[in-house]
Amino acid sequence: MVSLGPAPGTITDEQQVGGAASGGNPYTLVGTDYERYRPAYPLPAVRAGLSGLNNPQVLDVGAGSGKFTRELVTAGIPVTALEPASAMREMFRKALPQVPLYAGKAEDAAKLFAPGSFDALCFAQSWHWVDREVTCAAASSVLKPGGRILIIYNQMNVSFPWVKRLSRVMRSGDVHHPDRVPRIGKQFAKPELQLFQWGISLPVAALFSLAKTRSSYLRASESGKQHLQNNLRSYLLGDLALNPAQTITLPYYTLVWSATKL
Repeated sequence: MVSLGPAPGTITDEQQVGGAASGGNPYTLVGTDYERYRPAYPLPAVRAGLSGLNNPQVLDVGAGSGKFTRELVTAGIPVTALEPASAMREMFRKALPQVPLYAGKAEDAAKLFAPGSFDALCFAQSWHWVDREVTCAAASSVLKPGGRILIIYNQMNVSFPWVKRLSRVMRSGDVHHPDRVPRIGKQFAKPELQLFQWGISLPVAALFSLAKTRSSYLRASESGKQHLQNNLRSYLLGDLALNPAQTITLPYYTLVWSATKL
């Protein structure tokens, strides 16, 4: 693989998560809560999207603090990371200093990397931020023949009514349903889905911190942030009568959409 672009760190945070983002990149503001409270990805889901590829070279696009990248490393998969937010890159470098990390948006991939550099481009919690047409053109350029785009989402399992209400109270914008196929460019076949259901155990108090990692919270005014936290407190401690110290199981599913380059 040959890089055609600037060295890591040369693109500023004024460049957004992706071309579909508005109002700048909220994850420049997130601090360490994202790394601490966002759940990891189940390893079977990580392996699933790459099945059938021999020693794949992977680009993790919008890698953030390295949540998904870490699972690729654990699986022994060679990976390079791309992330626009300096705060996220700082956390990433501390956690995964051995992984090549570049500063940039999804749409920058064709400027940063040589044609045919990768077998797969992974978009873990990041596809909704990108300019679909520009990103697909860039992805097609840097992917090898038969390479794949993987669109991965960890999603609170909103088939449970109390979780659906929780996602609304949190104003979680990333509710991605299995029956909603991601829109993708003409360079790729129709995405195919693999779905993994699981759950995490955590104290009720941690849900307040998890809510603070949502873009809706990060972009809110101070009064807006307080309002969001008050609504969450009313729902968890009032409507559900939970104790902040008790542990609950929060159900999740992971969606892995795979689209092969034509």
